[in-house]
Amino acid sequence: MSTSFSFMFYNTENFYDIVDDPLTLDDDFTPKGFREWTAERFNRKVMKLTKVIKDIVKPGMPDVIGLAEIENKTVMMSILDNLSENGMKQYSFIHYDSPDERGSDVALIYNRETFKIINSAPILVHLPGIEDRTRDILYVKGETNNKEVIHLFITHFPSRVEGTERSERRRYFVASELRHEVYKILSENPEQNILIMGDFNDTPDDNSIDEVLGAKKKFNKIEPLKLYNLLYPRYQKGIGTTYHKGWLLFDQFIVSGHMLKSNTIDCLPEYADVFNPKYLLHYDSNNQPKPNRTYSGKYTGGYSDHLPIFLRIYLR
Repeated sequence: MSTSFSFMFYNTENFYDIVDDPLTLDDDFTPKGFREWTAERFNRKVMKLTKVIKDIVKPGMPDVIGLAEIENKTVMMSILDNLSENGMKQYSFIHYDSPDERGSDVALIYNRETFKIINSAPILVHLPGIEDRTRDILYVKGETNNKEVIHLFITHFPSRVEGTERSERRRYFVASELRHEVYKILSENPEQNILIMGDFNDTPDDNSIDEVLGAKKKFNKIEPLKLYNLLYPRYQKGIGTTYHKGWLLFDQFIVSGHMLKSNTIDCLPEYADVFNPKYLLHYDSNNQPKPNRTYSGKYTGGYSDHLPIFLRIYLR
């Protein structure tokens, strides 16, 4: 008999509290700031995230939730409070403030009843020769109820806001640091369960993921010391998680070969997908679906500029 265990990852699109932090560039996200980010708008966004968490792996609930663009613990506590108010009292979270100049971090929510935390740490990324800073990679080691140890990496690679080529070397560097951390674990024991989830700001075919991180796209020959991109089959079908002149699959799950060959875990590419119900989509004047954003030039009250992804595995 097997038990399902599920993951989700969601770039939440600028999930800030409404208080100005003098140490970060969050001035726009205050009631008097450019975005007019009020308590009402913040609370509405919290409720929308709770809805996605409730719906994404029905009839169950995600056991592990990776988040990007989270400002601080205040935001995380607000999310957990709302989950609790909606009957989901089993969740806790892990978050570390990173040196990102915008104060935008990654974080993890986990089900205390199904995933026991062994340890966690932020992995600082020092971009060489560049003045600006980037967010940490979050590392979490935990154990499922059937004693499977899983090493999680939650990441948000540097954005393309300054253009793809100019920002590319930053993503190469983060990918290299992530690969180093992953292979420290695999070099000690190739039979480790590793799952990387995140917004890579690159597609599975881009060099940061394909070449630097080395995430394989074919599953015909699985090797324990290799990494494999579970969402590549969806990418081949043109499915994406964010939209810019077309759909782009920036949000991905990448696993170690052992997770695909394990006798005690059933994990396959077809178990990973993009969550795209109608309420997460906005249709433009050409009837083109795009993510239903919180902001699109002005406040639109949607969910995020990304769609969430999910993975359901089975523990034997």
